[in-house]
Amino acid sequence: MRRKVWIVLTVTVLCALVLAGCPKPTAAPTQPPEATTPPTVAPTKPPVEKPKAAFVYVAPIGDLGWTWAHDQGRQMVEKELGVETAYIENVAEGPDAERVIRDYAQKGYDIIFATSFGFMDPMLTVAGEFPDTYFEHCSGYKTAENMATYFGRMYQPRFLSGLVAGKMTQSNKIGYVAAHPIPEVVRGINAFTLGVRTANPDATVHVVWTNTWFDPALEKEAAEALLDQGCDIIAQHQDTTEPQKAAKERGVLSIGYDSDMSKFVGDTVLTSPVWNWGPYYVERVKAVMDGTWKTHQYWGGMKDGIVDLAPLSPKVPDEVKSLVEEYKQKILSGEWDVFTGPIKGQTGKLAIPAGKAMTDGEMLSMDWFVDGVVGEAPGEPPVAEEAALPKVAFVYVGPTGDLGWTYAHDQGRKYLEEQLGVETAYSELVAEGPDANRVIRDYAEKGYDVIFATSFGYMDDVIEVAAEYPDTIFEHCTGYKTADNVGTYDGRGYQGWYLAGIVAGKMTKNNKLGYIAPYPIPEVVRNMNAFTLGARSVNPDVEVHPLWIFTWVDPVKEREAAEALVDLGVDVIARESDSTEADKLAQELGLYVVGYNAYVPDVAPDALLTAPIWHWGVFYKKVVEDVMNGTWTNTPVWWGLKEGILDLAPIADFVPDDVKALVEEKKQEIIAGTFDVFVGPIKDNTGELRVPEGTTMTDPEKLSFDWLVEGVVGEIPK
Repeated sequence: MRRKVWIVLTVTVLCALVLAGCPKPTAAPTQPPEATTPPTVAPTKPPVEKPKAAFVYVAPIGDLGWTWAHDQGRQMVEKELGVETAYIENVAEGPDAERVIRDYAQKGYDIIFATSFGFMDPMLTVAGEFPDTYFEHCSGYKTAENMATYFGRMYQPRFLSGLVAGKMTQSNKIGYVAAHPIPEVVRGINAFTLGVRTANPDATVHVVWTNTWFDPALEKEAAEALLDQGCDIIAQHQDTTEPQKAAKERGVLSIGYDSDMSKFVGDTVLTSPVWNWGPYYVERVKAVMDGTWKTHQYWGGMKDGIVDLAPLSPKVPDEVKSLVEEYKQKILSGEWDVFTGPIKGQTGKLAIPAGKAMTDGEMLSMDWFVDGVVGEAPGEPPVAEEAALPKVAFVYVGPTGDLGWTYAHDQGRKYLEEQLGVETAYSELVAEGPDANRVIRDYAEKGYDVIFATSFGYMDDVIEVAAEYPDTIFEHCTGYKTADNVGTYDGRGYQGWYLAGIVAGKMTKNNKLGYIAPYPIPEVVRNMNAFTLGARSVNPDVEVHPLWIFTWVDPVKEREAAEALVDLGVDVIARESDSTEADKLAQELGLYVVGYNAYVPDVAPDALLTAPIWHWGVFYKKVVEDVMNGTWTNTPVWWGLKEGILDLAPIADFVPDDVKALVEEKKQEIIAGTFDVFVGPIKDNTGELRVPEGTTMTDPEKLSFDWLVEGVVGEIPK
């Protein structure tokens, strides 16, 4: 939106009047008690078959930014509805705006859109004079029976663009050319910085204020000043492409804004948070046409489509694209939003507590910078009351250095420490049975608030100790027994195994894949079946040969198993075991390997195709936040790719691009819920149809898998 600098001085007064956004145009907004509820009845004007729509712009439509994006929306109205539209560009805020808006109303335009914050009071004045005309004001907060407001949650794609910048910077210094020090711009800088620091905690965002919206020369000079300071990526909240051009001229990268600026500058623009005003404009003009227009205050997000992230540049690696998609899905699903604590202020002190989401009113009045921003903000960050942090303990069945199951869990523990600052402790190599019982009880006696037990064989011991310590929270990985203070958790590892199977099926030369299988339990059977289904989805001639080793981690046995599979003639070895011995053998013999649990490419750089991997920290953080907020429940959790608890490791560079594209396509279908790995028709390895066409196996059926799919050579040991 387009605000004058003087607005900063009155932001405290305005904030008391700001009404929070709503997810749909017809929903009533949340608002402070002193604000007046906007009327929800429409003016008495009847439907208008062919309404005329007018648009008032603060800058030229050739700015390739804010006004250009609005005008794309106007053109969409013309194209989809066939109505007459008009526009005036370069309209100054103040008396000129009032004159232009009144002129359109006098000429009989049925709906008028004013696209700059400074047009608010002029539009309100004219709306009072023309009660039968509909008025829509972008980014404001004042309404009337015939005047509505609208805006978008641009901070959401801002965060996503920050992820890209954080991953792509080499100097860890990112420049940001900022317009005016007002809440909208501050909020965008903060969202961008949170994205940057999520991807790269060492990076900082350096802000230069121009106090302009549209001044090509000044915007370019500001970008050049940031480049002179060593910034190697330039982002902006401005209306032109000049900061992007300045970056390109210096041979560095940039992040655009308003529209997809790569179309005008090239692939050095990594992406751009963009506006898509067209659907909103079409909807509101259609409401005039059918007589259903009502006043409202609209603040839509990515889910509504009013804001989005432009396509990523070819310069952005696949793993960065996956990270962006992961967070995009979290935002779209509503399970998470950008300004959710813990968030530190620029002073380094906690501003938003863990698990607390900022309200719309707080976001709309934001005048302080988050940690990681270098520059001056109008206000000081709040200081949250420090809650007593829980103590968290982890019990591991293997060594943290196994580069497998235990290593992955311990990475989650470290993530928890980093994200929430909680005290953690762990015990490794804890045998299932009496040793586990003793260790778990010892942590409870020492006052640990949350205890994670990460092996199936700990289940009964967890239940026993939990009964003795009802005020302690216990979480058991892969089990099925719960209590009032005991929850269970696992991940849908089969989703990653299916994707890995696609890669293996494409890369095998002799159609024989080996699978090192630890134990004949449903979890292993399920993953092996998923791997086989993935391989045979792209190569129906593939066979999967399992070799059962009856251990989770035993480097000697694992290497012997890999050697035996090689003797059978396999050229791709998949392992569900914990050590990297199979990886090493594949590297030595010039074969391929599919790893598991964690991504460790250095062990077998020429052999490792990919690996289904865990991100346990996502779950650990959620549990501890829930404990801190008093919202923890013992509901069993079985998360998958969508929730981010697991993923597929980066696919090797030597795998063809078309294979990577196929895997990514199927991954997105799984995340979106349009595809399930175990949907029929599925036959077992005797040829019997087990899952009819179009039928999806239920979770209980998946959890109790005790048969092998077609393509697996062998039997499940009794």
